[in-house]
Amino acid sequence: MDSFDSSIYRSNLETAWLGADLIYKESVGSTNSYLKKAKGDAIAHGTVCVTDNQTEGRGQYKHAWQSAKDKSLTFTIAFKPGSGDRLPLLTLCCALGVTRAIEKRGVANCKIKWPNDLLINGRKVAGLLTESVFIGPSPERVLVGIGLNVNQENFGEEVGDKATSIINELNEPVSREKLLCNILSEIEHLYTRWHHRDTELCKAVNEKLIGFGKWVKITINKEMQENKYKFLGMNDKGECVMLNEGLNVHTFSYEQIRVFPDR
Repeated sequence: MDSFDSSIYRSNLETAWLGADLIYKESVGSTNSYLKKAKGDAIAHGTVCVTDNQTEGRGQYKHAWQSAKDKSLTFTIAFKPGSGDRLPLLTLCCALGVTRAIEKRGVANCKIKWPNDLLINGRKVAGLLTESVFIGPSPERVLVGIGLNVNQENFGEEVGDKATSIINELNEPVSREKLLCNILSEIEHLYTRWHHRDTELCKAVNEKLIGFGKWVKITINKEMQENKYKFLGMNDKGECVMLNEGLNVHTFSYEQIRVFPDR
């Protein structure tokens, strides 16, 4: 596959501000780490860093994220929201934006697995990792890293059928540059809704969550719970809402919970 072509990207970008500042790195340890280390005044709101070869990719819970050189979309968006509240909702808005862009390409049944994975028919196609750089109590920048399997056809024996890609779902290669532009358009629209505290935004996110409205098994702080909970999705504060079998409502922070729906 060819390296990422910034000229194709720029000729297809239709956003007002998101991705207008593009940093392309042929190879980098981690796009999140690169933007974390950059000087604050060098990173504008909406800056995107993309690489063809991420050598030290990181996922949630310190898991490694492996991406195939020149075949994946591995990028980080830098936001400067001015406030540190509702950041988990912002992460899931970005996840929703990716699902919408994928589905508009003709891929069906792309869902969000709480807290940070995207699955197509039960197979992982993408992962997200959000990190913040703080100055005092407020974030100076919020970094949403996204790794998306685009034109990778084989994942090796260790991963097997647990992963998929856009090319495997469509049976044809996809322009990574154009797909990134599509994703950024969706995310820009959702960010605007998030920024203006759109009360319908949680509903849009929750409808894409695997297990939403169902009784599921969960871990709390990595401890599997004996009883099932009904997964009520995310509230407008960015908290995970669960109903126990005694019909009591519990809220948890974004990082506390992992959801395991019945197959």
